[in-house]
Amino acid sequence: MRRGRRQGLSTEPPEINITAFLNLMVVLIPFLLMSAAFNQLTILELYLPAPGFSQTENPEDDKKTLELQVILRENSLTVSDKNSGPIKAYPLTSTGEYDIENFQKRLTTIKRKNPEMTRITLLSEPQITYDKIVQIMDSSRALLVKDSGGNYFAELFPDIAVGEAPDQDE
Repeated sequence: MRRGRRQGLSTEPPEINITAFLNLMVVLIPFLLMSAAFNQLTILELYLPAPGFSQTENPEDDKKTLELQVILRENSLTVSDKNSGPIKAYPLTSTGEYDIENFQKRLTTIKRKNPEMTRITLLSEPQITYDKIVQIMDSSRALLVKDSGGNYFAELFPDIAVGEAPDQDE
C-alpha cells in the first residue's frame, strides 16, 4: 500500500507526445505551399480624386486641360470633361449592357489627341455592380489591338480615380 501511494506522488513531469502534431505539420505545410502557388490576386491601383483636383498646377491652364471623366449610370455611360461638360453619352445596348466598343473608340480618339494624358476619373452611381465598374475600368485602361503579327494591348488611361457620380440634375 505504501508503494502505490509513493508511485502516485512522483515528481517527474509526464512526457509530452508530439508525434501526432508533427505528422500533421508534415502533411499540412506542403499542401499549403502548393495551394498558395495557384491563388493569385489581381490588384488594380486606384486613385481617389482630391477635392478640387486638377491635373495642372497653373489655374490659367485649367481651361485648356482636359480632365476626363466617365460617369456610370444605370441607363447610360457618359464620357465628359470636367471643365467643358459631356463629350458623348452611350445608352445601354438592346441586351442591356454598356456599349464598350464605341466607348473604347471614343477613348482611343481622345488618347490620340492627348497622348501624354494618363488619368481618368470613373464616377458611378451607388447601385452599379462591382462587375460593371471593373469592366469599364478595364476598358478605360487598355485596348486590345488585333494585328497580323498577333494581339497586344495599347495603353489608354491607366491611372484611374474613382468616385461617386453626381446627381443627374447637376
